Amino acid sequence: MKKAALALALGTVTSLAACSAHDHEDASPDLTVTISGEGAALTGFAFPPVSANDHAFVDGWDVRFDRILVTVDSIALSDSPDMSPTDQAQTGAVVASVNGPWAVDMTKPGVTDIKPRTQSQALSDHDHAVDGKDPHAQPLARFDALDGNRSFDPAHRYAFGFDIVAASPSAKRTNLDAAAEADYAEMLSKGLSVLYVGTATFKGVDCKQSDPAYKFDKLPTTVKFRFGFKSPTKYTNCQNTDLRGKPFDGEEAQRGVQVSEHGGTVAQITLHVDHPFWSTVDHDASELYFDQMAAVASPDGTLLTEDLAKLDFTSFKDREGNALPWRSCVAAKPVKSGVRKFDSGGVPAHTIDGDGPPSSRRSEPSGTSVHGSSVRRSDATSTA
Repeated sequence: MKKAALALALGTVTSLAACSAHDHEDASPDLTVTISGEGAALTGFAFPPVSANDHAFVDGWDVRFDRILVTVDSIALSDSPDMSPTDQAQTGAVVASVNGPWAVDMTKPGVTDIKPRTQSQALSDHDHAVDGKDPHAQPLARFDALDGNRSFDPAHRYAFGFDIVAASPSAKRTNLDAAAEADYAEMLSKGLSVLYVGTATFKGVDCKQSDPAYKFDKLPTTVKFRFGFKSPTKYTNCQNTDLRGKPFDGEEAQRGVQVSEHGGTVAQITLHVDHPFWSTVDHDASELYFDQMAAVASPDGTLLTEDLAKLDFTSFKDREGNALPWRSCVAAKPVKSGVRKFDSGGVPAHTIDGDGPPSSRRSEPSGTSVHGSSVRRSDATSTA
């Protein structure tokens, strides 16, 4: 995949997507596609963390989500995921596809059971989610056959792809309640692809900071946030961490999704809801921080996309223009030195809408992963 660009007004990585799959011993091979925000979308990020293995905000924030809305479209299977060992974007022809778009609230659990269907298409309101790797996943579509009513070949791997797109008036509302419908109307008016709504509460104690003179007590301790991303993203030819074959050099897993010969396979698209809060594009070194967002919230603790658009990710500042230091409220995490900034890893930044301050210029590589008989993808092309 080509590494490209999320042009966002945040000093953090944007939300990423992933696919995962697993099979059921049933009848003829088929593939059901679901989407999930994993447990974090439902429960948020507690502080202090319940266990040492839980993700938590290093700077002491407890973050909970009311809604995380996303629009998905153009799910496609293609031949020849291994067409080019050095260019993951190259695949063979599309052999099956289904179009949405689908509007999904990642904070709402899906249902269970999907009824059989006779051809590849989006699921209707009367269909329900399959028993799958994630019981909270929301069903989107099911492939019972390839185009032309050709049967799946269980010995064959198919490239898997999908798009994250701007909100659309024609999107099927899969699980939106009244509050989510109102938020989706905002997404439509602003051309957003993803919208986060929730509350962050500062709960850190015995915190350490890189600049002892900085007065963190001037930041609000409760922040009601509403922020969104325009960045449409195309995911192509995912890699699959559940495949056991040898991947190409530089890749984590084999590419493609492979259906079970015994019956149904579930491919799960996963929205990684922690990525907008990352400190770096380096997956292995990334940590969660919220101070940079709280620092530009209004005095009453309201945080909107417009506030984040003022951020310069190369050197975070608060609303008064003061440099924002690092802070750690986790005993096992030494406080970083110097002024807070986002590590873009050398990825070039781009300007949103052709102009704007440094805060509106940024670019991140995107990644996706698929588990079970499905796909993992390392990079995606995205533009804003």
